Amino acid sequence: MSGWGCPHFINEKCVLLNSECNPGQKGCVLFGMVTFSNPENPSNEAVKRREEKAQKKDNSQKNSKK
Repeated sequence: MSGWGCPHFINEKCVLLNSECNPGQKGCVLFGMVTFSNPENPSNEAVKRREEKAQKKDNSQKNSKK
């Protein structure tokens, strides 16, 4: 049982994207915010890029303080 329900999922459809619900697709509120168990989900790559960008930013800030 899930503790979260998408507010855009109405009548078996994503009203935000006006299409079938496909969690993690581009335009979905979950895109780039969570990692899905399916390695093919496009959100996973977006999460990875966001984390790498944050790591680079942290590293550059640490190096500028030296």
